[in-house]
Amino acid sequence: MKRRIAVLGCGWSTYFLKDFLNGMQRAVKGKNIDIYYFNMYNYTEYSGFPNFTGASIFNLIHYEEFDGIVVLADLIGNVRILERERLRILKSGKPAISVNKKMEGICCIRMDNYSGMYEALDHLIKMHNVKDIAYISGKETSIDINERYKAYTTVLKDNGIQIDLKKIYNIEYSDHRSAYSFFTEFVKSGKPLPQAFACSNDFIALALLKVCYENKINVPEQLKLVGFDNIMESECISPTLTTVQNNAEQLGAEVVSRLEFGVNPSQILKVKSTPIFRQSCGCGYTASKYQSLYTLNILGDSSFKEEFDHQMEVLGEIFTEASDVFTLLTNIENYFAKYHTLEGSDFCIFMKSDWTSVLINSAENLPQNLSFGNQVQAICSIQENKKYLREMISTHDLIPAKMKSDESSIFIFMPIYHHSYVHGYYVSKNNMNLIDNRFGYIWTRTLGNSIEYFRKKNMFKLMSQQYLKLSTRDALSGALNRQGLEKLAKPYYAQNKKNGLTTVLFFVDINKMKHINDQFGHLHGDLAVKTVASAVLETVPKNWLCIRYGGDEFLVVGNSKNYNGEDYCQKIKERLAAKTNVMKLPYNLSASVGTYSVPPQSDLTLEQAVETVDNIMYEQKQAFHKEVDGK
Repeated sequence: MKRRIAVLGCGWSTYFLKDFLNGMQRAVKGKNIDIYYFNMYNYTEYSGFPNFTGASIFNLIHYEEFDGIVVLADLIGNVRILERERLRILKSGKPAISVNKKMEGICCIRMDNYSGMYEALDHLIKMHNVKDIAYISGKETSIDINERYKAYTTVLKDNGIQIDLKKIYNIEYSDHRSAYSFFTEFVKSGKPLPQAFACSNDFIALALLKVCYENKINVPEQLKLVGFDNIMESECISPTLTTVQNNAEQLGAEVVSRLEFGVNPSQILKVKSTPIFRQSCGCGYTASKYQSLYTLNILGDSSFKEEFDHQMEVLGEIFTEASDVFTLLTNIENYFAKYHTLEGSDFCIFMKSDWTSVLINSAENLPQNLSFGNQVQAICSIQENKKYLREMISTHDLIPAKMKSDESSIFIFMPIYHHSYVHGYYVSKNNMNLIDNRFGYIWTRTLGNSIEYFRKKNMFKLMSQQYLKLSTRDALSGALNRQGLEKLAKPYYAQNKKNGLTTVLFFVDINKMKHINDQFGHLHGDLAVKTVASAVLETVPKNWLCIRYGGDEFLVVGNSKNYNGEDYCQKIKERLAAKTNVMKLPYNLSASVGTYSVPPQSDLTLEQAVETVDNIMYEQKQAFHKEVDGK
C-alpha cells in the first residue's frame, strides 16, 4: 500500500513553495510515496477584515490516515490556525515536521537565512571595500526576514561599522511594487545614495535595479545591490544580481528523508543558505543556461497568462448566463472538458453534497461553514484529458480511485469558498500551475465569487417573482388582479399563439351579487367572492390563470396543452354548489359561466377574446335571471 505525506502551506511564497515541493517530489521518486499538498490563501477583504477561510482546506486532512506530516508553518503564519493543527497532529501520533518555525512537540527543520546573508554582506565589505550599507525590508515579521536583518546588523558590528538606524528602511510589503515606489521617491528626494543596499529578497533588489536603470544610476559603480532567494530573474537581467540561494529544494528533500528515518520532536535542524556573487556587487559573472531559458519562456508565459485571463472571463460568463443549476453544471463540465491547460490533465472539482440546494438558497448572506461534510460530488472530473461521469466520494478518500497510479505523485488541494462559506475543493495531480504566481488565488476567488453571484442572481430572481406574485394577487379572492391580466395573462396568451396552442377562456360572474350586498351586507358579499373564487381555483388546472376581472367577475385563461374538452362550466357550478351546501348561507349563491376557445391562428387580441367570452357568459346570466324571475 502506498505511503502518503500531508503537506500544509500557504501559496503566496511561490518561488520557495515550488522549489520545496520539487525537492520533496525528487526525494519520493521510486519510493511508493505520494505527496498531498493542501494549499490555502489568506487575504484582506474590502472592509479591512483579514480572511483566513482558505485554511478550511486543512479540515479535509485526517492525520491518522497519513504516514507523515509537514507544516510550512512560516508560510501559514496564523498562530490560531497553527495551534489548532498542532493539537490535531499530536493527537494522531504521526511523525511530523514543522518548517522554518518551531511548533511545540514537533520536529523543526529550518532554512538558515542568517549564514547566507552574513557571508554575502561580509564579502561586500571585505572584497569590495564597502562600508556604507543600507538595509530595506517589508514590515513583515517572519523568521526568515528577521534572520536576514540580524545577519545585516551582526556583520556590520563584526567589521567595526556603526549601525545607522536612518539607513534601515521598512516599506509596506516586501514586494516589487512597494520597493519600486519607495526607491523612486528616495531618488527624487535627492538623498545621497549609500554604497550598497542589502535587500531582504530579490523582488526588492530587482525593483531598486529598475529605478537605477530609469535614473541612469550605474550598478555596481554607483550603487551595489544584494538580494535573497536567487529567483530565476536574478541571473537573467543585466547586471546580474548578487543574491543568496535559499536551498528550498534541498530543504524539501531533507524533510522526506527525516520522515522516512525518524524524527525527534525536540530537534531543530538547519539547512544552510549559500551566497551567489554576481555583477551587482562588483563581481565578474559568466552567464548561465537560465538566461537563454528565461528569455525563451517570456513569450510562453505571456501567452499562458492571456489564456488564463480569458478562461477566467469565460468562467464568469458561464455563471452569469446560466438560468438554472442543471444548465450551470452542464456548461461548467463541458467547458473544462475542452479547456484545462491551467488545471492540468488530471483534476477534479468537488462540491459539497448539498451544493445544489445552496445555489438556490435565498438567504442574503450564507452563514459561516468551514466543513466539507462527509461526502463531496465531482461536478467536473478530468483524468488523462478525458471527461468522466460525476461521482460522489467520501471526504476521507480525498481523490477518486481512478486518479491514483503506481508512480509517486503530488496532489494539490485548494478550497473553493466565498467569504466564510466553503463550497468544495479542487484537486490536481502532478501540476504546479495553480501555485505559480497568483494563478491559484485568482482561480479559487473567481470560482467562489461566481458561485455567490449565481446564488444572488437566483435570490433576486426569486424575490422578483415573489414581488410579482404579491403585486398581481388579489388579497380577497386569492386570484390574480387586473395587473395580473397585464403582466401574466397577456404574455401567456401570446406564448400560446407562438407555440401553436388554442387558448381556452372561461368567464365567471356571481349571480345576484347586488342583492347579496344590499340585503346581507358587504361581509357576506366578500364571503361570496371568496367562495366562488375558491370553487374556480379548485376546479381548473393549477397552471391556468384565474383573474378577478371585476368586483364579482372572474376570468380563467388556459390552453389546449392540458385541456381535453372538460365541461368546466358545469364543473365550476357543481363545485360551488357542493361548497355552499355545507355553508348554510341565508341566500342562494350561484354563478353564470361562459367559455370560448381562441385558435392560435386567430387575429383576436386578448381584450377582444375576453369581450367575446363575456358576451357568451352574459347570455348564460340572462337565462339564469329568466329562470329565477319565472319562478
